Amino acid sequence: MIRSVLSKLRQSRLFHDSFWAVLGNGVGNFLMLISGILIAKYLGKDAYGEYGMVKSTMYYIALFSTLSLGTTSTKFVAEYIQKNKDEVPSIVASTMMITFVFSLVLSFLLFLFSSSLSSFINAPQLCKPFRFLGIIIFFRALGTVCSGILGGYKDFRGVGINSIVSGVIMVTLCIPMTIHFGTAGALVTLLLSQVFLGISNLMRVRSITDRIETKGNISYIKRLINFSYPFAIAELVYSFSALGVNLLITKYASVGELGLFTACTQWNSIILFMPGLLSNVILSHLSSTYVNNELAHKSILRKMLLVNFSCTIIPFLAVYLLSPWISKYYGPSFAGMKSVLVIITLSTLFICLARVFQSELTSVGKKWTLMIIRCSYNILILIVSYVVLVKTNGENAAINMAYISVSINALSLALYSGEFHFRHKHENQDWLSKYTQESGQQ
Repeated sequence: MIRSVLSKLRQSRLFHDSFWAVLGNGVGNFLMLISGILIAKYLGKDAYGEYGMVKSTMYYIALFSTLSLGTTSTKFVAEYIQKNKDEVPSIVASTMMITFVFSLVLSFLLFLFSSSLSSFINAPQLCKPFRFLGIIIFFRALGTVCSGILGGYKDFRGVGINSIVSGVIMVTLCIPMTIHFGTAGALVTLLLSQVFLGISNLMRVRSITDRIETKGNISYIKRLINFSYPFAIAELVYSFSALGVNLLITKYASVGELGLFTACTQWNSIILFMPGLLSNVILSHLSSTYVNNELAHKSILRKMLLVNFSCTIIPFLAVYLLSPWISKYYGPSFAGMKSVLVIITLSTLFICLARVFQSELTSVGKKWTLMIIRCSYNILILIVSYVVLVKTNGENAAINMAYISVSINALSLALYSGEFHFRHKHENQDWLSKYTQESGQQ
């Protein structure tokens, strides 16, 4: 019985892709997260707050600078490999052109307004680090989009290997660089890891594409932007909201409270790293099956809901049980971390399931529905955070943000689940009505 199950799993393409996504990207991202924990220990709460502010700014701007083409390229490449393989190189070239131009523009704007941004949050010492961010943003965006393209090709093994090496660079250099150069050393280490990941993913794309286009196809540039801009709007709102929450904590509380909050949310990333790594696998397979097999599409959705929850509940319980020891490891400057950590990690149970519904909406082309739900969620969390921080004068900011995160993530999952069941209920009713009419005519 066990041998039969293992044999079927080895023959399953979904299992093979999931295995490499979890093993390769899992190890790489886990090493990146471990490096963040080590950096927090050696910097202390206040300095880590500054590092966290710069790092999170980079991630949010880089996320928007891709115009959501990481996800879009996975869908288009996976679909066109099935429909018209000759067009895939044009899609790849068009995706790369858009990413290059837009990420460079945003990097320049950040460099230009770094002084104004640091003054607004009452942290002028962050002016130079913000200027340094432009380089990291470009390579982060490049790595993200190339990873999306490789996901469409189902080359999860190549992405995984590159991610592992990037993580090894980060975890190997972070301690000596942070000890000797402080926050600047930690940021240089982050830059080196992102430069490697961006270049290695780009080289992998060039090696796996059947032929290399020297320039993007205008028609595909328009189609990619037309498909992705609702997702890009959602990414913009998400980036604005997440960055806005960090800026509000810094402005109305302190960089120390931001450091505490950032350290705890980092454990959310550890708990969710497996579901996160599976997101491209889910989207790629849902997109492929949606074209030809609706039953297989729904079956994969149900399986991935179960897989994502299973991959989340085990590390969640481990972090919950080990929270007293985790908080002690960070040192006395992170006083009160245990309570914040226990509360904020609850949100992972809602996030892991919501991500599957997001992939399903993307695969069936419900881009506006996804945009509306995501934007509503992120705008709400920003508004609630502002009201709470102002009303409390920034006191206990980290734990208050944790409560807000759990509540609104639960609401987000309810919206995704409700939309899915409402949509499929009406689709089934439409099918039954059509079948009844056809039977009556016969």
